[in-house]
Amino acid sequence: MLQKLNILKYGMLLAKRSLLLNLIFSSIFYASYFVFFVYIPECFIPLANDRLMAQASLNIVIVITLLVTSFFMNRMKEVRVIYFCSVGISVSAAVLLFAFSNMFRLLFLFVIAVFFSAGQLAFLKYFWKSTVREERGRVAGLMGFTSLFFNLVIYVVVAGIFDFSMIAVLGMILNFAIFGTLLLRPWKLWKSRVRSVHYLEKRTVFLYAVPWLLFSLVNATLAKSVSFHISQQISSSFYLLLTVLQVVAAFFGALLGGLISDFFGRRAPLVFSLTLYGISSALAGIANSFAVLYFVYIANGFSWGILLAIFTFVIWGDLSNGENCAKMYAIGFIIFYLTQGVGLIPLEQISQIPLAVSSLGGCLLIFLSNIPIFLAPELLPLDFRERIRLKLHMDAVKRVKKTRNQG
Repeated sequence: MLQKLNILKYGMLLAKRSLLLNLIFSSIFYASYFVFFVYIPECFIPLANDRLMAQASLNIVIVITLLVTSFFMNRMKEVRVIYFCSVGISVSAAVLLFAFSNMFRLLFLFVIAVFFSAGQLAFLKYFWKSTVREERGRVAGLMGFTSLFFNLVIYVVVAGIFDFSMIAVLGMILNFAIFGTLLLRPWKLWKSRVRSVHYLEKRTVFLYAVPWLLFSLVNATLAKSVSFHISQQISSSFYLLLTVLQVVAAFFGALLGGLISDFFGRRAPLVFSLTLYGISSALAGIANSFAVLYFVYIANGFSWGILLAIFTFVIWGDLSNGENCAKMYAIGFIIFYLTQGVGLIPLEQISQIPLAVSSLGGCLLIFLSNIPIFLAPELLPLDFRERIRLKLHMDAVKRVKKTRNQG
């Protein structure tokens, strides 16, 4: 009870150094995914079909590694795994620079995929250990904000001047830079916290997994078809502007979604973001003006940011009881990477789906994904939500009283 009151009074129990560690880890792992599995294959695999197959295969390797390592992660120290995998990624990236064939480069990208997925799962367990449920949303929102912003900066730099060798060096530097966090002594920041040990029904996991699966599937397939059709109808400069606005909206979606999920529960922002995503998907099929396109991309990015923060970091942590932490997070990320990989294989066929079918089909699936959310139990404790509402009410009363006294 004292801890919950402290959260209400001071904001978060998480130490500043531990918050900084989570921000750094999430930013580096998020950027590493795009550097090694998106940017680098685009540099050395010229044929589009071969490149898509390679990227799909890399996502499948990540899925398999997550599945396997989730059974062993509880037996290992998370921080050691993070740094060990960072060394493995950096060494493999250095080997890429001296690879004598594209096949050899692809082989070492598979090695990097193994280290990456194991390290990311270790980081997720570290994140769970360093946070409590009542503050997990806000921390996740900050991680989503910084990770998206950091990756946007890297993309601007990479797209402008970098070639294969420079991108490989960038990936190597990123993962070596993670050793700078040793100065923050991460192994000493895990303070003992009173945790409510809960064993939720498998039905609850299923009810939260289904909407995440539907959204990830739409995002990896029909949403790409919609973006392809829109890009063919407008100028490249305007499409670039829409994409930037979409990413910027995702920054603030992650930040606000995490905040709301801590104060008002997990289901409210999930329902809102899925509904907004569905509406924007439907409007994309009938967009006949620049104003509508602005709304579509900003709303799409905003809702995507909320879902990124809550579904990747918060939900699976709330469903964890310590013993199954790695397995819960593995479920969430396996769904994401599996749909990403499977969606890349028929990408050429997906892009040929008519715009109206893609937009309305995506809208229908997204709205259907709301049904399990309504049926699922709330994961944030009820007493904490009631105290949050009471505190907000008391603050409002104090402001009104102060205004009257001044008047």
